Amino acid sequence: MVEREVALSWLDQSESGIEVSRVTFTQYSCSVDGRIDGPAHAPFVLEYAVSCDEAWNTRYVFIAEASGDRRLELLASGRGHWTDGDGEPLPELRGALDVDISATPFTNTLAIRRLDLRLGESAEIAVAFVSVPELALSTERQRYTRLGPRTYLFESLDADFQREITVDADGLVLDYPGLFSRIV
Repeated sequence: MVEREVALSWLDQSESGIEVSRVTFTQYSCSVDGRIDGPAHAPFVLEYAVSCDEAWNTRYVFIAEASGDRRLELLASGRGHWTDGDGEPLPELRGALDVDISATPFTNTLAIRRLDLRLGESAEIAVAFVSVPELALSTERQRYTRLGPRTYLFESLDADFQREITVDADGLVLDYPGLFSRIV
């Protein structure tokens, strides 16, 4: 039973790349379907879908080039075990509960909602990281710190990268400085 749907659009930092997505909230899950048109200087077109359970654990990920040339399908147990679309185990992702698709700010929402941090709290996590447009898969360590009611510090612990992210009441990213901004 669908409780509500939210339509979202984000521009990338170049303002030539855009994502259009639809997030569906139900009593027991959340899912997103999106299309990302990459920036003019590095064009690509991807479609993606992510589903999570009631605890905001990622359970399903699908990413495909619009051309159909490459695709990635992942299934997650919600307890840190991952398989590919054919059911083959992916032990290199063991322990990751979230996915982070580099071309969309939506996947930050998964960790923000799942962690449910109080003001001043932080948590280190492992994520299944998908670099776009390559669709290369790896594990990445990250930290989220809740700075304010709708502000989080995101840090990649495997790279020298951090940003203060602002979100709306649903935990959906409004502004990711230098990378994405939501079109309202």
